[in-house]
Amino acid sequence: MSEAARLARLRELLVLDSAHEPIFDRLARMASMLCGTPIALVSLIDEERQWFKANVGLPGFNETPRDAAFCNHAIAGDEIFEVPDASRDSRFAANPLVIGDPDIRFYAGAPLVLQSGARVGTLCVIDRQPRHLDEAQRAMLLELAGLVTEALEMRRGLLAKSLVTRGKVQEALLQSEAQYRAIVEDQTEMISVANAAGELEFVNRSYAAHLRAAPEALIGRSLFDFVDAADREGVRKCIAEVVAGGESSDGENRMCDAQGGVRWVSWTNRIYRDASGHPSLLSVGREVTDRKRAEIELRTSQSLLTRIGRVAGVGGWEFDMATQQPVWTDETKRIHEVSSDYVPQLASALDFYTAESRPRIEQAVALGMRTGTPWDLELQMITARGKPIWVRAVGEVEFESGQPVRLTGAFQDITTRKELETRVVESERFLRQITDSLPLRIAYVDRTRRYRFVNHAHVERFGMAREAILGRTHEELLGAAAGEGFWARVAGALSGEAQRFEFEEPAEGGPRRMESRLTPDIDATGQVHGFFSTSVDVTERAQTEQALRDLSAIVERTTDFIVQVDWRGNILYMNPAVREATGIAASEALTGRNFAEFNTDETNRRYTEEILPAVHATGVWLGETTVFAADRRVIPVSHQVIAHRNAGGRVDRYSAVMRDITAEVGAKRELQRQTATLRSVAAAVPAMICVVGTDGVYRFVNDAFERWIGSHRDSIVGSTAAQVLGQPELERSRASMARVLGGESVAAEEISIVRGQERHLATSYSPLWLPDGRIDGYIKVAHDITSHRVEHRRLAQLTERDALTGLLNRAGFESHLRQSLDSGGASTLAMLCIDLDHFKAINDGHGHMAGDHVLRTFSQRVINLVRPTDAVCRLGGDEFVIVMHGLRNDAGAAALAQKVLRATDEPVVFESHLLRFGASVGIARGADPEDGWQGLYARADAMLYCAKSAGRGRASAEPRDDDQTRGGSVSRS
Repeated sequence: MSEAARLARLRELLVLDSAHEPIFDRLARMASMLCGTPIALVSLIDEERQWFKANVGLPGFNETPRDAAFCNHAIAGDEIFEVPDASRDSRFAANPLVIGDPDIRFYAGAPLVLQSGARVGTLCVIDRQPRHLDEAQRAMLLELAGLVTEALEMRRGLLAKSLVTRGKVQEALLQSEAQYRAIVEDQTEMISVANAAGELEFVNRSYAAHLRAAPEALIGRSLFDFVDAADREGVRKCIAEVVAGGESSDGENRMCDAQGGVRWVSWTNRIYRDASGHPSLLSVGREVTDRKRAEIELRTSQSLLTRIGRVAGVGGWEFDMATQQPVWTDETKRIHEVSSDYVPQLASALDFYTAESRPRIEQAVALGMRTGTPWDLELQMITARGKPIWVRAVGEVEFESGQPVRLTGAFQDITTRKELETRVVESERFLRQITDSLPLRIAYVDRTRRYRFVNHAHVERFGMAREAILGRTHEELLGAAAGEGFWARVAGALSGEAQRFEFEEPAEGGPRRMESRLTPDIDATGQVHGFFSTSVDVTERAQTEQALRDLSAIVERTTDFIVQVDWRGNILYMNPAVREATGIAASEALTGRNFAEFNTDETNRRYTEEILPAVHATGVWLGETTVFAADRRVIPVSHQVIAHRNAGGRVDRYSAVMRDITAEVGAKRELQRQTATLRSVAAAVPAMICVVGTDGVYRFVNDAFERWIGSHRDSIVGSTAAQVLGQPELERSRASMARVLGGESVAAEEISIVRGQERHLATSYSPLWLPDGRIDGYIKVAHDITSHRVEHRRLAQLTERDALTGLLNRAGFESHLRQSLDSGGASTLAMLCIDLDHFKAINDGHGHMAGDHVLRTFSQRVINLVRPTDAVCRLGGDEFVIVMHGLRNDAGAAALAQKVLRATDEPVVFESHLLRFGASVGIARGADPEDGWQGLYARADAMLYCAKSAGRGRASAEPRDDDQTRGGSVSRS
């Protein structure tokens, strides 16, 4: 299919092919589109009333009294008569058309003046919101009014003249359609239309670009050709269900481009049927590959409604006054659904009209007979087969010698157009609501760098009404020039090159990181008319990516040896320190390598008998082993093994952190934080989406929401949030719900407990706006980020543990105390500072390995003495601290101090040597709010000094009010 043919198909999908549509209807619809109003009318006025020859967007209104009509004012002048806000205009504030239906706020009308000078009516545009026309819109409205006047001048040869008039409006119509075509053609989303068999009938440029093919090369191909083989059956089943059931469906699958690349795409599929009932599949997709990899967010899916219609033919009729016999053409008979040999009669012809329409046609004919006024009406009929239809009835009376002799006219079945007009209005409202509900900014900027379209996110960004933004430049809105880099990007887009970049944007609470895309609006001739702009807040993603880079840098640069293996021992990762020590080049693959080949026989035996059983039982093992260096030299290492469990609870990976302790120079240094090897991002969890009304009742939930709740949507939709989630869960979100129902867009992180499980959710709430500006509920999009929080805590925990003993290190000690004080437990906190006595003699006499053995043994003995709520820390060397919680008196701390002293009575055996040592303990209780935990530590350390000064091997506690001396010492009891 050629590019021209493909664009013709696009036009067919977006705009009615209205070659036979009534001139007045087309001109009214063009006025509505070009002026951006929901209502446009061609009105005619007599002495008492105005009636509508064309009506777009105002069903149910056929005429109004002249004294109440805005057009009564517009018809008196030669220029546009404009009322920006009727409710504030003294001429119209009490008008029934303003205070009641149709609730008019804005009006602009151009007079219709015939060549005779007669002022017969207006072409007007109407809105239910205050606004004003710009100069270009005013000029276009006057030009369209001239075309309406030309059409009214027709008397004879109606059909031929109509075709001439249509030629004059064709170019204007195409210009009005161009922006709609551009919106779909240049969307960053992938858009396609296929028949029920899956054959592509239309794709936009984004769809073709994702598949790395030309759009015309895809037409006629099966959409299943581009679906990854593993997903093809599921996609086929999904589409079959959509076609059969008529319900929309959301899903994700992999797409393969022409070069074999695979990308993940999130789809929304809908079925629409034309007037003949033939189904077409509309699919709107967005690439989510990056989100799959980053596990951060999914894009909420978006959709585009197609407008498909079929215009029926035009039939003619004639009524001879002399013979009183009507004559119908075959097309007129077809419209009335009568047989080809049907002989019409005047009375029976009028009987086809409904009770509401018959008086209108009778009055129009009677007026034509008296004054020669032609008529052009849209009326309802019931065909001979009982089918209700809409018709356009056009007619005029021929006179001879001042007497009527013949009536002639035409019929056109406009049922499809009437139905589509209603659908178009609803579709445009729905599309506007979708773009306003999206968390990203969407805008269209013309070649003069002026905004021509913005969604609600931009309205919030600029803090002003949408009408105040449109037509203005970036500088005019923000009052300051953006950086030269930004304008270089704009210049690139206006030269036809797509732009993608990130920038910092000032915001309340700190700068935000934004990702922006500028897509040129290029027509078929290659001319750039402007560009489409989308921007999304990626601050959290950028922060997370930076955190991952920092963690990776730590692992890559540490001098410690870090290895990760699968459950069989096959090596998955070695950091540079291990590679250097073992002589494995940075570029050398690890395939086929097993951890056992770098361990000594003794270490492999201990893995089987000791290390792995301990790791499976507790999740971590600490100790000392020996491993081989590059030259098969045996080196002793301080060894830590960590187990990683999968979602099923089974251990599927191990991480080992080792430090060469041959020369124990750095024994007192803290082990740097380690992390697991960066792995491929798991499949992203689909976003949970629901729509809730102002009454708190669910109107819509998607499949991900069903899975999250564990119930079918039939049991969710129609129920309240309290019924589905429970009152406690509802209370967690109440503040966000109150804000969104107040008109805010809210982004928050929430903790949800569903079916007994605590989950962390990144949520966004968007108001659901009605056309009149009222809020009808809200849209909630939630992403499960529990795994992020768990991983964050796991990585943080690695930096807070001492590599030798497994106790909290200094960072973990400080973090633990800060959390304790933040929770309000300062007054019941106690601290025991412990130093080992005679430990230096052990190091000097038996070596650092013996000293490390004593430290690990003592640590294990202390862990066995404390309560689960207490914390044991090694601050460095032979210095330990115990933090106790919830103490109401000194007895508990004193008792624990005595147990610590007795724990040193038993010597430690090392290589057949009995190593003896002691301990001194300093005790302090109750943290001062001003001094914080540092003050409590200083007091306990001072008491430790008192214990050592008093002869070691004892505990010293702070005196209370009834103590006689400060720093009383208590020896072992």
